[in-house]
Amino acid sequence: MSRPKTGPQDLPPKGGYAPFNINRIKLRSFLTGRMGVGLFIVTNAVSVPLYYKNWVSERKRMLETKSRELATVPILLAERDRAMLKHMKRMRELEADVMKDVPNWEVGTFFGMPIYESVPEDTYIEPNFGECYTYADPYELPTLQISHLLG
Repeated sequence: MSRPKTGPQDLPPKGGYAPFNINRIKLRSFLTGRMGVGLFIVTNAVSVPLYYKNWVSERKRMLETKSRELATVPILLAERDRAMLKHMKRMRELEADVMKDVPNWEVGTFFGMPIYESVPEDTYIEPNFGECYTYADPYELPTLQISHLLG
């Protein structure tokens, strides 16, 4: 166990401790209320015209971008459709070459029966991925599936 302290006891200093300061000390303010309101008004008076000028130029830029997009998207879609039709024509020629020895085989049908019976003959049905690359090398299919992302 610890031993009790021997010797002089701790006492307050002679004359006592200094009194506690309990009065409120005001902080020095950098801005007064009027200066803050004035700074707010000046900032808005300068920034609102600059913001409006930037908004007008941004609207013009967005309008130009949208006009460019509306002008080019139909051309790009037409080129895509044209390339798809050329590819499907090559696929029909390849099917005719591959199936030339099979009796009663008509290109674009399944043994003479149309594939789509419920739609008129002149209706275009966009082929899915598997129909587009029926005769492709199976080892190249993963590359073909993401080729639109590569370039």
